[in-house]
Formats: sequence, structure tokens, C-alpha cells
Amino acid sequence: MYDWICFGAAVAVGAFAGQVDFHNDEPQAAVMVLLVLGSMLGFARPRHAWRWGIIAALGIPATYLIDRALGHRPVYWPQPNICATLIAIIPAVIGACFGVLVKKVFARIRITRHDGNNAT
Repeated sequence: MYDWICFGAAVAVGAFAGQVDFHNDEPQAAVMVLLVLGSMLGFARPRHAWRWGIIAALGIPATYLIDRALGHRPVYWPQPNICATLIAIIPAVIGACFGVLVKKVFARIRITRHDGNNAT
């Protein structure tokens, strides 16, 4: 059940990142969306973090294809072609893995703090 919620959240993150990229001529805004929201997905469900990053990143080319089919024009079409948007997988997976790292650090701090309280 929880995986389906994270899947839906990853699709929503991808759609949001795709819209951000579709309406900008620079990719930095979409990269930040993927990094920040991807890290939240990795934090929420660390076991499958890479999956959430890939799903979220695929939202960018999907948005271009869907919006183009609906007759909308992007501010800037990806060069050399739509496959160039697949590079978004890199920041999305990095963000998701960063979320896993943060979760592990918090877990270690909690264990250390808990062990420290028992020693006194």
C-alpha cells in the first residue's frame, strides 16, 4: 500500500518537474524540484529510492510529449531532441539517494541518543 502512495507521489513530482521545465528556458528549476522532492521520496521510502527517482525523472519527457500532443508550445524545446530530457534521471536519483542518506543519519542519531540515555 505504501509503495502505491510513493509511486503516486513520484508521478506527481515528475509531472510538476515537467511543467516547471516546460515553462522555463533553463533546466535549473526542474533540477531543483527533482533534487528536493526526490530527496523527500527517498526519505519516505528508502528501500526503493532509485525507483522513485527514475519515475520522477521520466515525468519531464512525458510532460513534453503530452503537452506537445495537446498543442502547447514549450518555452524551449530540448536540444538535440526529447531524449536529452532523460539526463534528468541523474539529479532525481541523486536527490532520492540523498534522502536515504538523511534517513540513515537520523536513525543513527536516534540510536546514539537512545543508547546515551540508557548509560546515565
